[in-house]
Amino acid sequence: MGGTQFPQDLALFVKHKAPIVITSLGAVEEVNQAVHSYGGLVLHDVIHDRHARKAIEKGADGLIAVATGAGGHAGTLSPFALIQELRQWFDGPLLLSGAIANGGAVLAAQAMGADLAYVGSPFIATEEARAPQEQKQAIADARASDIVYTNLFTGVHGNYLRQSIVNAGLDPDNLPQSDPSKMNFGSGGNQSAKAWKDIWGCGQGIGAVDAVVPTAALVARLTREYQAAKARICAG
Repeated sequence: MGGTQFPQDLALFVKHKAPIVITSLGAVEEVNQAVHSYGGLVLHDVIHDRHARKAIEKGADGLIAVATGAGGHAGTLSPFALIQELRQWFDGPLLLSGAIANGGAVLAAQAMGADLAYVGSPFIATEEARAPQEQKQAIADARASDIVYTNLFTGVHGNYLRQSIVNAGLDPDNLPQSDPSKMNFGSGGNQSAKAWKDIWGCGQGIGAVDAVVPTAALVARLTREYQAAKARICAG
């Protein structure tokens, strides 16, 4: 939950008592207090230490470290640097996001100090996801070099799939800069394309995705890879 829609969204969360609420783009005490009123937990997206400290001060229960390469709005810090700084002072729930697309990366996130790995883009390319089939196939066909980092589409820097930018009639290699003081989460840089609907957020880890598969198959692959990675380390 982020941007200017939180009052409406918050009413729904409280009504349905969502057990976990994820917030971003600025921690809001009102949101945290409302979620806590029914026993829910709030996890807040952060891209650096300063954001993290403010989020905890305002009542967030846990942090999602959004490192370089994450899909959508993302930071530029290495996951090693970001997790290291956060764990120097924060011992609560900590998740890591950023190009995590195989089981070995999940294990690496835990080894660095994260409690959980936060996997996004690979699940878009599953049969059950409610994304357009064209978007799913584009993820399966693309690689890390097909991810474009820009603030044009919302005013906040994020990672997007190159093909969707091309489909919108824009040149991904020559995008103008947006005014960060004028955030607009429905803009796509022109009159027709819209961020998220037409301009697809996507992370750099998609090189591990080569087909649109059932969610169960993706989870099974991640599990096999995680166990294999753990076995390699133990054997060494």
